[in-house]
Amino acid sequence: MALAALCLPLSTSPAAAHTFHSSIAQLDYITAKKKFEVIIWIHADDLERLLKDRHGPATTLDKPKEAERLVQDYLKTHFELRTPQGKLLPHHWVGLEVRTHFVAAYLEIPWAEGIADLQLTNRILLAELADQVNVVKVKQDSADRRDLEFNHRSAPATQPLLSLAPR
Repeated sequence: MALAALCLPLSTSPAAAHTFHSSIAQLDYITAKKKFEVIIWIHADDLERLLKDRHGPATTLDKPKEAERLVQDYLKTHFELRTPQGKLLPHHWVGLEVRTHFVAAYLEIPWAEGIADLQLTNRILLAELADQVNVVKVKQDSADRRDLEFNHRSAPATQPLLSLAPR
C-alpha cells in the first residue's frame, strides 16, 4: 500500500506523457510522377486522445481499419494543399503505421503543375494543444526547398509552399 502511494505522484496521464507536442511532415514533390509524396508523423498518445474525445472512449489506434479511417478523415480537414485559386487538392490515402510513440500517415497528392504558388494549411492538433508545433519539410525531387512551421504563437495556419524570396 505504501509503495502504491509513493508511485502515484510519478504516474502520468496521457496529457502529460511528453512535454513537447509536435507533428513532423515531409512533403516531397516528385516531378517525374507529377505528385506529392507525404509522410506525417504525429505523437500517438496525442492523436489517440483526440480520436477518443471526438469518437468515444473505446476508440483506439490498436484497431487498424478504424484508426486508418479516422486518421484519414482528420487529415483531410487539417492538412490541406490548395491551388492559388483555393481549390483543394485531394489526398490519396496510402496507409497508416502505428508505432510505440508515433503514428506515420502516408499520402499522395497528384498535381501536374509543379510546386509553385501552392498553399499548405496544417492545423494538426492546434485546436487541442496550446503548445503544438507542426513542422513541414518541403522537398522537390528529394532536394530540400523550404521548412515551414505552424503554431499558435507566430506562424499562420496557411503558408505558401515556396517563399517569395529566392533561396
